[in-house]
Amino acid sequence: VAAGIIFMVFCGLMVAGLFIRHLKVRNSGDKVAIETPVGSISVNGGTPHATGLEIYPGAIPSSGNKNTSINLDANDTGIGIATEQYETKDPIDFVQAWYKKHLGPEFHLETGKDSSMHSNDAVKLNDDDISFVDDRHNGVRVVALKKSSSGTEITLVRVGKKETQ
Repeated sequence: VAAGIIFMVFCGLMVAGLFIRHLKVRNSGDKVAIETPVGSISVNGGTPHATGLEIYPGAIPSSGNKNTSINLDANDTGIGIATEQYETKDPIDFVQAWYKKHLGPEFHLETGKDSSMHSNDAVKLNDDDISFVDDRHNGVRVVALKKSSSGTEITLVRVGKKETQ
C-alpha cells in the first residue's frame, strides 16, 4: 500500500512538473494572475463592484475590507467568486425593505430563524440575520444583512460565471 501511494505521488509530481515549466505569474498591486497551459487563476483585490449586485444607497465600504474577486478559467469556461462588504447606519428593517423592492423575484428571503430547518448548514445565521438568495441559475448570488451596533452590515457575494451576472 505504501509503495502504491509513493508511486501515485511520484506520478502526480511528474505530471505537475510538465505544467510548472510553462507557468506564468503576474503580480500588479492588488492583482495576481497565474497562467498555465491548461488554465489560469486570477485574484483581484479592490475590484470595484465585483459582484454586480445593487449597493444600498448611502452604504460605505466596510473599514479595512477590500472587495475581492477570484476567477478560474480552463478550456474556454470560467467560474468566479466575488465578495463586497458595506455598512450603513440605517436599521436592518429599512435595508431589508429596500433590497426586497430592488432585487427582483428570483431572490428568496432567508432569515436566521429559517436556518434551523437546514440540517447541514455551513454558515449559521443569528435570529436577526437576513439573506436574499438567488440560486436558480448557473451560480449563486447572495445579499446578506447583519444587524450591528452601529446599523447594518451588508455582504454581497456572487459565485458562478466569471462575468457579472
